[in-house]
Amino acid sequence: MGIQFRAILALAGALLLAGCVGGTTTHIDLNDSSVVIPTVRMSVDFGDRPGPRSHPHTSHAVELGLSSATGSDTMHVPAGQQPIVFGGEVFAAPQDVRAEFGFRFVELAYRFRYLPENRGLGMEALAGLAYAQLGLRLTGATKVAAERLDGTGVVVGLGGLWRLWPSGSIQLRGTGFASSTSEGVSSVARYEIAFAQALGRNAAVRLGYAGWDVKSRREDDDFSNSNRSPIRVRFSGPALGLELMF
Repeated sequence: MGIQFRAILALAGALLLAGCVGGTTTHIDLNDSSVVIPTVRMSVDFGDRPGPRSHPHTSHAVELGLSSATGSDTMHVPAGQQPIVFGGEVFAAPQDVRAEFGFRFVELAYRFRYLPENRGLGMEALAGLAYAQLGLRLTGATKVAAERLDGTGVVVGLGGLWRLWPSGSIQLRGTGFASSTSEGVSSVARYEIAFAQALGRNAAVRLGYAGWDVKSRREDDDFSNSNRSPIRVRFSGPALGLELMF
């Protein structure tokens, strides 16, 4: 009986230890502050108005936007820290893990913009649907793993405009995205400040600075998948844009 009892206690302890270790991982937290972020937007106004569509003005419109970025970072996993679990691989401590990412964001939203004719300050609000895609590749001392994460959800945003002259303005916008998936791209936050200058009646160029924060919660009801490392990718840098308005 004594031997059997000790065996049962040992087995219970091993299961408890496995559960504690299996449910704890090091988060993947990346940050690249030297990313060039290109953006293309196209908007279609409801109704007619005098003057070029490319000049800042009060409007109700449908806006389609596409943004992309690529970047990299290196994570140090020190001795004694829990491993990174990603792409079916375990990156155990201690080691440096090199990460490379590519990000795409597509949004289709209704946009309301209010800019009084007799004042330079205005505001905008938007709401719609968006699709986010994050490709991530990790390279460790002996292992390489890659995954592509997707998410479709709702995007909302608020912004402000300061008209410098009829064809030029400073524009500030912040948006948030949320999806129902915890395994793909769960949420995205973005801010952007840009100078916009009209080129003709239906186009404008944008030059500014933007920052993005992309997350995947990596939670799952299936215990076998519950120990995957949560992911956070932050990147920022110059934002270059082209906008078409009709």
